[in-house]
Amino acid sequence: MIILSMIGISDYKVTSYAWGDRVAKPCHLVQQALAEWFPEATLLVCATQKAKEKYGQEIESIPNARPVDIPDGKNEAEYWEMFNKIEQEIPPGTELVLDITHGFRSLPILALLAVSFLRAAKQVQVKHVLYGAFDASHNGSTPMFDLTPFLTMLDWAIATNRFLETGYTSALANVAKDDAKAFELAKALEGFSIAMQLHDPVAAGQRAKNALDQLETNLEGPLDLLKDQLTQALRPMAFSSEDDKKQLIAIFNQIDWYKRHSHYEKATGLAKEWLYLFARWKSGKKIWPDGEKFSLNEFLKKPENEALRDIYDQIKAQRDKMSHWRGIPTEGAGDGSTIFDFDTLTRPLDDLRNIVIGMGLELPEIL
Repeated sequence: MIILSMIGISDYKVTSYAWGDRVAKPCHLVQQALAEWFPEATLLVCATQKAKEKYGQEIESIPNARPVDIPDGKNEAEYWEMFNKIEQEIPPGTELVLDITHGFRSLPILALLAVSFLRAAKQVQVKHVLYGAFDASHNGSTPMFDLTPFLTMLDWAIATNRFLETGYTSALANVAKDDAKAFELAKALEGFSIAMQLHDPVAAGQRAKNALDQLETNLEGPLDLLKDQLTQALRPMAFSSEDDKKQLIAIFNQIDWYKRHSHYEKATGLAKEWLYLFARWKSGKKIWPDGEKFSLNEFLKKPENEALRDIYDQIKAQRDKMSHWRGIPTEGAGDGSTIFDFDTLTRPLDDLRNIVIGMGLELPEIL
């Protein structure tokens, strides 16, 4: 384990640091208390030249402690030098305690950002982020606060953005594993994600409804702040036993979701299947097959449905081109040309939206 600490040039007062049931011997440098609590850890103390001149000998007298030379931070180049110094001192996979009690100027913020980066870049495990609040001292005792839970706010933000941008929930599940309420929400979101990946729009609509129900519970901390984003993303696609029109709209919103998340094959495939449901609805039938004979081809042959027939043919051809692996080299593949571009992939879906709106289906814009 490594403790990454820091020291400035202030005149630190003697106090007894208290962290839960741990009470350190009176000392004026927090590093002395840290060494008492973590006797096996390596204690790295970031210090400028002036701080080292003032406290260097005391730091070196603490067991397993040594100073790490850092610049004063007078310009951006020196901040990057600080960052690099910290990064070089922390090996991959390290268990880390970050202490910011005697942090000088912007060094605590820089250290926290560096540690956040190292969690991803080097799989560093942050066990504690500690701050001794001398201003809150009472009767010679200074409380030591563990700020680690606030570090998870960054994890929640990253995990939520990953879900909103990709639809995948593994990051959310990892963050939520130690929180019962959050874990139930993560499971509901995972159910929605899996249903979308497995091309099951009915299950996806139901799982989205389950996730919305979880979002209505008394969530705390970061999730309470993030739930509006999640609700806005899921509500358009959720349904349970609503009427056919609402289900039809919700499933079309799933097509939009696929398109916005760059799942073009799934968007095109669902659009082709959705057209059958839409045709049934326009014919005055229930959207789900009920044994009554219905022909999509006959519906599309009607003169008033010519535009819909044309777009259906485009979507079907595109779906076939995406999904059928024939082992035959694609035309143009050898000359560096692009098989699909964004406009080619999305235009038929956008045209479909405009056509069905013109035919009486009210589709909300998805932001």
